[in-house]
Amino acid sequence: MTAVLRGALARFRFSLVALQWAGNLLALLLAAAWLQIPDSHAWQFAFSMISAAVLVIGFCWLQVLTFSRVRPISQPATLWLRILSFALVATLWYLLVQWISSGSNTIPDYAYLWNSKLSPGMRITFSPARVMIALNILLDGIICALTALLLPIAIALSNEGLAHPSWKDATRPWRRILYWVAVFLFCIIASQFTAALVSWTPGKGVSGQVISVAARLAIAWTTDVLLWCLLLALTGAWMESPSPPAKEIPAPS
Repeated sequence: MTAVLRGALARFRFSLVALQWAGNLLALLLAAAWLQIPDSHAWQFAFSMISAAVLVIGFCWLQVLTFSRVRPISQPATLWLRILSFALVATLWYLLVQWISSGSNTIPDYAYLWNSKLSPGMRITFSPARVMIALNILLDGIICALTALLLPIAIALSNEGLAHPSWKDATRPWRRILYWVAVFLFCIIASQFTAALVSWTPGKGVSGQVISVAARLAIAWTTDVLLWCLLLALTGAWMESPSPPAKEIPAPS
């Protein structure tokens, strides 16, 4: 455990945090600006498609650069192959998350159905509202587990590409209970803290509200980035193969 902490602290640097903080913020701002591009003319539509491709490639390059700092290797694959590998894993994660999240649309139906099949006393204990909360927590837990499964793979492929990935290193964190605890803690703290901070509305007046929103978003963004970089640093450390025990040199007779 001490070696993992030392390895994580060696990776958790200011440059890593600054890269993720500024790079992802710039990607979000550019994505918001891209939504404002009109498409009434053919050249505008073409410019929109080209700029979208550039944004996606730039975002993937940012993550590949970050992952290469989390788990540097001596001979990484070519950059285009690493970007493509990360894009495939990110696309798989996104599609699965969308599919899992779509189940939330039917949660109220299942909650009322299951509640109707219970006895009168159990209906009060397991009310539809409580059942819906439990099912939403279950879906969030499945998404966290999916993230935990794909994150080490994304880090490995972002360095080695699809040609010769080190699956042994990519799956090594799965056997660490603390890795799963770290991922679930990150998901819970990041989601709950961000939601609570954004929904909190202190201050009075228009100017006070604007300053409050800007400050709360900045705090939430910085906290989430710090937690994300810490999780990446720990994951990179857990992916390293354990050092063999040192052999004892027999004392001279």
